[in-house]
Amino acid sequence: MIELFTWNNVAGFLNSNFTSALAGALTGAFAGAMAAQRIADRTNQRKVMLEEIRSTNAAIMVAFTICNAGLALKKKFVKDIHETYTAKKLALQEFKQRRALGQQPADLPFEFQADFRTLQMPLVPIDVLRTQLYEKISATGRPLALVAALVGSVAALDDVIKKRNALIERFRSLGEENPQLPALYFGLPYGPGHVSTEFMDTVESMSHLTDDVIFFSELLGIDLMAHGNRVLRQYEKIAKVKEEKISVVDLSDPRKQGLMPDAANYVDWIKNFPNAAQPTAPPDAFGASAPRRG
Repeated sequence: MIELFTWNNVAGFLNSNFTSALAGALTGAFAGAMAAQRIADRTNQRKVMLEEIRSTNAAIMVAFTICNAGLALKKKFVKDIHETYTAKKLALQEFKQRRALGQQPADLPFEFQADFRTLQMPLVPIDVLRTQLYEKISATGRPLALVAALVGSVAALDDVIKKRNALIERFRSLGEENPQLPALYFGLPYGPGHVSTEFMDTVESMSHLTDDVIFFSELLGIDLMAHGNRVLRQYEKIAKVKEEKISVVDLSDPRKQGLMPDAANYVDWIKNFPNAAQPTAPPDAFGASAPRRG
């Protein structure tokens, strides 16, 4: 005989001890599953943030390595080459002015010692830095623009150094007594309407590009520290631990030595790529905090 499901039957079933126990078990299982999911999500979130912190620290160190390479190149060679060249060029202009005023014989030659030191671009981990920023760190905005600017500056500096070396070899083949050498060296007119500023341009460009490498890598380091500190604060809230630290690099010594580029030369670039996160950067890390650079 088929028993019909009536409201009384259903109500009785729902109110039975079995149904109450089953509902309790299901509710408990659901709550347990949700709790387990939250724990899993939190664990995964901690893992992702920890990887981000460590990748950011690695990127800060790579940025510092590139900055330090630029500073070493400038300190050992570029600064002296550029300052000496500029001083000799000014001395030549004064020499020509005195001769034009009749203050010295017209046939008196201008004597100078050409700086024919050849340079080599230091090896820098620019590809490593690019991979870290584009693939392993979630930073957006200015840090990515800084990587692009730094990659371009490193490549351009390498090209300029090679071009200057090639010009030096050409000048050596001409001989120091060649009457065209001073004009070629200082970018002055020679012969019937000839003028070449190639060497002069390489000296100026080498100086500017070395500063670009230093400045962009320094500012990238500041931005990465700001990014890392933001992630670290979030990580500490979730993990309830304070074991991790964000790397800090101090460039106060090269700043005191006058090796750091003048931030005023980069005001336009900074205006195009502002970064609101900058105030979190330590004041002496990588030289200075961002507000003083804007």
